[in-house]
Amino acid sequence: MQFTGHRRARGRGVAALIATLTATILTGALLAGCATGPDTGPDIVRGDQGNDAGPAKPTGPALSAPKNSLNWKSCSDRIAKQYAEKIADGVTLDCASYDVPANADNPTSNTIRIGVVRARTDATPKDAVPIVLTSGDDMPSSRALLLYADRDGRSLLDKQPIVAVDHRGFGTSGQIDCMTTRQRSAYTDNGATANRDTEARADGLAESARSAADQCNDTLSPDQLDYSALNAASDLEQLRTRWDVDRLALLSIGSGSSVALAYAAEHPDNVGRLILDSPVGYNVSAKDAAASRAKGLQATLAAFVNRCAGAGCAFGATGLDVVGRLVNAGATPRDGALSDTEVLMAVTTALALDDTSADGLKAIGTALVDADRGDTAALKRLADRGRAVRLDDGQLLARCNDMRGRPGGDEIPSLARDWSKENPLTGTTTALDLARCDGWGVTDTPAAPDQFAVAPLILVGANDPINGSDAANNLTPLFLAANTDPTTVAWDGLGYAVSANSRCAADLIGEYLGPDPLGAPSGRTCPV
Repeated sequence: MQFTGHRRARGRGVAALIATLTATILTGALLAGCATGPDTGPDIVRGDQGNDAGPAKPTGPALSAPKNSLNWKSCSDRIAKQYAEKIADGVTLDCASYDVPANADNPTSNTIRIGVVRARTDATPKDAVPIVLTSGDDMPSSRALLLYADRDGRSLLDKQPIVAVDHRGFGTSGQIDCMTTRQRSAYTDNGATANRDTEARADGLAESARSAADQCNDTLSPDQLDYSALNAASDLEQLRTRWDVDRLALLSIGSGSSVALAYAAEHPDNVGRLILDSPVGYNVSAKDAAASRAKGLQATLAAFVNRCAGAGCAFGATGLDVVGRLVNAGATPRDGALSDTEVLMAVTTALALDDTSADGLKAIGTALVDADRGDTAALKRLADRGRAVRLDDGQLLARCNDMRGRPGGDEIPSLARDWSKENPLTGTTTALDLARCDGWGVTDTPAAPDQFAVAPLILVGANDPINGSDAANNLTPLFLAANTDPTTVAWDGLGYAVSANSRCAADLIGEYLGPDPLGAPSGRTCPV
């Protein structure tokens, strides 16, 4: 990629900022608080300057509340049942849906139903500008939304309603059911059975993937390539036009950043605010993305066992040994043991969705110790829940649509060996994940934003249990090319979605939604 001289100079600042912040938070040395400035409140944001004399002050693009409403219906009980979660007191959930063409370029194509869930508290003003949330294919956006109901991020919800748009194909959107139980089982354990080495697992998983791809293609034809991040971005544009607003305030988490950036590329003038919380790389090759994830998740697990030991977890100072034994035994599981893939699914999902206070960490630690002693019941429950929210047929389809440059099956065992040298807990499973899309269709690479109407706000968690923090570094070339200097916030906490877990980050978002652009410093930290 070629850049002009002025872009290259400015881009060095962005690259240095993200790299420095990420390296710093991984050492656990962030102690400074987050200066979030005055509370802008929930009022509609105005972008005009009026007729005041003097030089014009920079302003952010104007945001406004929707002119039209969706078909909202109260759905707290329905969502609580769907995700087996209790909805926090004082939080109201409303559900709606709208139909979109499977292919936005072909209005006569089949339609797909998109589900949306709105969260408000008793304090949320009725006329406040909504924040549009997407978590991409990490998990249903409607499930990620619940993180704001009972954590520090609730302060954001008290000021603005958050509207979660589920990715087409899963969550509250029209769900896809196209695989057999046997095919899903292969994905659940990444082909792990007794006496199977990595090469045999990769071959078996790829064979199951091709069989599943054939079946899903037959079920979904001709729409099997219409579940990408770019398609999900078009669903956000459909929401904007239904609301009849000029711009959206977008909050993306994890792989939702790819949806938000695709939207920014396709509709740059319709982005009012762009928050990339725990982002992943955009249009990054499958191998590079997986390598970043393996590294980041290894660091997250190390942070977990250290903090768990400090909280009084049953495994004490031997946490990495316990997890390592379970992962190693799970590579060729016997006697009902969980596979290595299921062990990681259980732990990382629990860290993403559950309480990470001392009591919450101890509960996860106890499940691991019990499994190490032969009682896998608690850990299996965590793995089953993880599979339910992270391994749906529609999620696999979406990931495969967006998987670029997947390495050949013969390369996967060597990747597993290489990555496992530095990432012994995560290298094998992350490499095998690449075989899940063998035979599945891949969409064309979407355009990248070449400009931003407003500088993005980036929140980087040091210990992200879904994608790892290392993935954020892959965005540096994009910001360099677009000649933009985002504000980057580092957080050394443990969990998924910085904005849901940090009051400091939530308050900074409140400032970012206001009419004035965020001032210096462009690199900030939030305390744990």
